[in-house]
Amino acid sequence: MAEIIVYSDIAISNIDEISTNILYDDDFTSIIKTLFKKGNQEFDTNHVTLIILSDKLIGKSPLNQLPNEDKHLLLKYYFNHLNLLIINEKDLQQTENIGRLKFTIQEISKYISDRITRVETWTGCGKSCVDDQFGDISNQINEMIGTMSYTIDCVINKSKSTTDKLKTIKDMIIAEINFKELLSNNNTSHLSKLCNLVGHWSFPAHELTNDDLSYCVYLIIKYALDQINDETINLSPNELMGMIFMVRDTYKNGNPFHNFRHAVDVLQACFHYVIRLGYLPSFTQFQTDPKADELICLYSEKFGNAVELIPMTKLSKTRDETNLNLYQTLALLLAALGHDVGHPGVTNAFMIKHSTPTSLLYNERSVLESFHSSIFINKILIINWPHLLNLMTDSKTKLTFKDLIITSILATDMAEHFEYVDKLTHFSNNSSKLVNRIKLISSLLIKCADISNVTRPLRVSAQWTSVLGREFDEVNELENKIIKSTFTKDIKYDKIPIELSDILKFNPNLHKGQIFFINTFAENLFNNIVELLPQLKFTGDIVKENKEFWLKRDNI
Repeated sequence: MAEIIVYSDIAISNIDEISTNILYDDDFTSIIKTLFKKGNQEFDTNHVTLIILSDKLIGKSPLNQLPNEDKHLLLKYYFNHLNLLIINEKDLQQTENIGRLKFTIQEISKYISDRITRVETWTGCGKSCVDDQFGDISNQINEMIGTMSYTIDCVINKSKSTTDKLKTIKDMIIAEINFKELLSNNNTSHLSKLCNLVGHWSFPAHELTNDDLSYCVYLIIKYALDQINDETINLSPNELMGMIFMVRDTYKNGNPFHNFRHAVDVLQACFHYVIRLGYLPSFTQFQTDPKADELICLYSEKFGNAVELIPMTKLSKTRDETNLNLYQTLALLLAALGHDVGHPGVTNAFMIKHSTPTSLLYNERSVLESFHSSIFINKILIINWPHLLNLMTDSKTKLTFKDLIITSILATDMAEHFEYVDKLTHFSNNSSKLVNRIKLISSLLIKCADISNVTRPLRVSAQWTSVLGREFDEVNELENKIIKSTFTKDIKYDKIPIELSDILKFNPNLHKGQIFFINTFAENLFNNIVELLPQLKFTGDIVKENKEFWLKRDNI
């Protein structure tokens, strides 16, 4: 069945044949708010969302006064993850159209009914031809489901006039919607708690909602912008929150690991790095002890009235030019936020093995990373922050924000891991050009943040390992579905336990993967990064302690 949202001031007959879950609203702005609020859910939408648009203009606000063509564009660009089917009210006036609509919804449901089938459909790795331009697929199913191919096509092939129209629509949304008010919990005490949690290295991402995580992103990016204090690149608080909501909704929140929570975790890790490295000033809520107990903060109800991060020191005016400046630091933080946007929940190796359309498009090299950077730049930033992209981060290297964001995101390809470790090992301040140093530092920091799970205190680290295991299991299930045509049912997960003992009880073999990953990838990277950036020594120390814990379990 479908979820139906009707933008009309009169009831429409016969649509109860399609669904009993029907919302009538004669305020288009209210409908947009409702759709944005769905971003707090942490699962894929497994049904069609049918939007019925009125044939007449209702209400006097700019969003209400948009023609249906522009309403359609807005809905598709912002909310395609909800499997939108958009029709006009007049299309339902003929009885036979109800039957066609029911058939269309049934057809779409075949491709989104369960988690494994959804991943198969997004990636285009199955036997269905939803992305085949030569197939006889009616109603453009790839558009309604938002496959990777369709997303790329929309991002790359939109004209300048469409881009300009989307910017105008975005401005209308910002003017009419207060995004902070859309947060499920926006009282002062709660937001103050989030300020303090952002300051912990043992950041409890799994205990926070998507709304909480959205506000954590706001705190970090706003803090970096405040230090720059440059009107040429600034966003208003509401513009920033609006962009964050779009980023959040472009992640696949049903992914066990590569979801918005992971993006915020990587951003928060990068934020801690640049604070400790002195690229940004420290703030009063910052915990200098990387093992400070975050649960005390999480469960406490006693907080002040500070709902933003408060700078504690000022940066030295005589900064080493070989370090990241404030603009380059902002570029790194943005790259961290968008580094996995649109991730389908499978690996590059899987995409290449099954010759998915996206792997062919990017010539089987850094497939997902190329996809992420394209979507982040050409869908999100081009609409929400267009004046930022081509600005130079400094006058000497002439690196633009766009250059540095793309370079950093591409560096997260684990296939390039050992190449970066080799660059780090042979890096010399004296022999390297400044532009190469800036690119390498940004790449290394985001790489460290991307696999920082093993450097978090053990309880948090074990939670991340558990959800990563779930995602690997899904890839195996999808392999079986493709090769053996096995039947799949929808997967629903219990929340990851908060206590380490419970995590280990439900995942008794967790240590095996951790020992392999630390030995193969993490240990060498974090030990070598200390040679270049000694302020990050705490990461190597925690990796060593965690490894000793897992080795003891391996010997039990």
